Amino acid sequence: MESVIDISGCAKEDIVKFVSQSFKGDALTWWKALVQSTGKVPLYNLSWNKFVDLVKDTYCPQHEVERIETDFLTLVMKDLDCKSYVTSFNSMLRLVPYLVIPEPKRIAHFIGVLALEVKGNVKASKPTTYRSVVDLSLSLTLDVVRSRAKKTTDDGKRKREEDHSHQLNKKNKGNSGSKKGQTGDKPRCKTCNKRHFEKCNQDPQAKPCGICKKKGHKSVECRNIKDATCYGCNEKGHIKTNCPKNSKKLEEAKKNNARVFQMNAREAVNDENVITGADSPS
Repeated sequence: MESVIDISGCAKEDIVKFVSQSFKGDALTWWKALVQSTGKVPLYNLSWNKFVDLVKDTYCPQHEVERIETDFLTLVMKDLDCKSYVTSFNSMLRLVPYLVIPEPKRIAHFIGVLALEVKGNVKASKPTTYRSVVDLSLSLTLDVVRSRAKKTTDDGKRKREEDHSHQLNKKNKGNSGSKKGQTGDKPRCKTCNKRHFEKCNQDPQAKPCGICKKKGHKSVECRNIKDATCYGCNEKGHIKTNCPKNSKKLEEAKKNNARVFQMNAREAVNDENVITGADSPS
């Protein structure tokens, strides 16, 4: 109200008259009744403080004033909403200004209930006017709110990236496991208890090795072949299948067969059967 009066440029002696013309509703009805009972001249000549007291007595009874005083003294800044705090502080301050006079007391009270995130910095700046402490508090609170919002955004982005990475790793592990199941984990054979896909060479119907009497390999592949005795030459270290003497006999037989079927040109010419093509004499 005082700021409105200052802007209007109203003369000091006309302040009450100017303000009373702005009354509406119940306030206007109350003022008209007061004018009729008291008269315009005495009312318009009231000082500003007397006029304010008159209004308070009517619309702010003592119990209501005490409630406002309690609300003002317990007012605190909540949820970093400095703008709402300033609005509430100023509204109640107009009704109970005597609680925070002089101005240093008002400044101290305003700082004392600020949010902890800004209270220390505002106090350290040592503001000298109430206007400056309000402006600084609003600015610092806005910085804190922006910082928190950015941190929340960054944390959310980081969490989404971690979740995506976790899901991707889980998917890759699942794919790796399925491939391993297809190619790496061979079924366990019921015959030999080993893992393989091909037909088991230890089939019960398979012939055992002639040397170690075990199944799963041939005699010529046996590790104990050095202890075997050849049935062809009766020597140790090999079997008849790969007997070196047997190999020599086979080689000589091949040579003899070749020698029988090979003849030079002279033998062919001297052989009448070759020339005439007649059968050989019986």
